[in-house]
Amino acid sequence: MHALNHTLERILLQADGRYLNIQELEVVDRYVQTYATRLQTYEQLREHGDKLVVAALRKLMQVQPELVQQHGPRCKYDLTEVLRYIALAVLRDDETFFREQLLFWLDTVLLAHGRTENCVIVYRSLKDAITKALPAANAQLIHPYLDSVIQSLGSHARP
Repeated sequence: MHALNHTLERILLQADGRYLNIQELEVVDRYVQTYATRLQTYEQLREHGDKLVVAALRKLMQVQPELVQQHGPRCKYDLTEVLRYIALAVLRDDETFFREQLLFWLDTVLLAHGRTENCVIVYRSLKDAITKALPAANAQLIHPYLDSVIQSLGSHARP
């Protein structure tokens, strides 16, 4: 795994043998300036991730109890992994990392198992749980990642 995000890595590689220009420095500055909030968000997910996943599963249980009874442990595992990858992506400030390391795989697996529609419900519930449980600044960093999961899974919905 790369230590920096894809954008910073690309900028630094392109700057080989020269100083960074103003636009490149702005990207580095933004990365540094947002680090404290990104670290806090990572810590919030690490600390509260299990509770957030359970809250999402409870909401799914109200709508589709048979699904949670049959696939609850696997669903909990998947949600926990998604949150862990979101936490890493937020800390790195790297959506490319999230898409390449998790989203493409998750979408393919859930599509193959025919679970995309059900998962949209649970990921929306997870987003709601995060909005309610975490400070707004932290939730706002997480939402784009969950939105991309929801959008990706929702793109397979049957008309």
